[in-house]
Amino acid sequence: MAINEIPKLIKKINQVAEVVSYTAPARATEKVTDSLQQLGPRWTGFFSNSWFIESKGYGIIADGSRQEGNPVPIRFSGLPPRSGVKKVLASGVSRFFIGNNAYYAEEAIDAVPYTPEPFDQEPLKKTKSGFREPGGTRGMVNLDKNGPNRQTAQLDWFPKYAAGGNMQKEIESTFKSVFEKIK
Repeated sequence: MAINEIPKLIKKINQVAEVVSYTAPARATEKVTDSLQQLGPRWTGFFSNSWFIESKGYGIIADGSRQEGNPVPIRFSGLPPRSGVKKVLASGVSRFFIGNNAYYAEEAIDAVPYTPEPFDQEPLKKTKSGFREPGGTRGMVNLDKNGPNRQTAQLDWFPKYAAGGNMQKEIESTFKSVFEKIK
């Protein structure tokens, strides 16, 4: 009788391996990318739609549309091949990388000073006006509301989200949600 339970046990072990190495990290990075799209600047939507998620261990990528317009959720399609799960488990490392390939991504996440460009289009996201000293970084250095500059994302929105704990909370809650489904 115990012999008949072995295939069920193997199936359950494979399911847990897939959840640990692929499903939980994939869903968590998708959730984080959704938040990055919502929190970040959005004038034309190009930046919001230029996020991507890559897992070299699995050889897969979930890529944004790189089109203007409101953000389109970035999702992995289907499940990884069983050979990918085995390869990642054997390596002991399951890495998922989130990046943005807009040419101005470093400026948009406040990593480098902002270089103003002429722009006459109405942004897709609500703006806040303010004054920025010449050579100042993106965002409002001086909160003079009568200034000519506008922003669609809070100053330092990226480091506040990434290091402020919200990103970690989203990852943990997504992992918990995925793991609860395999009980």
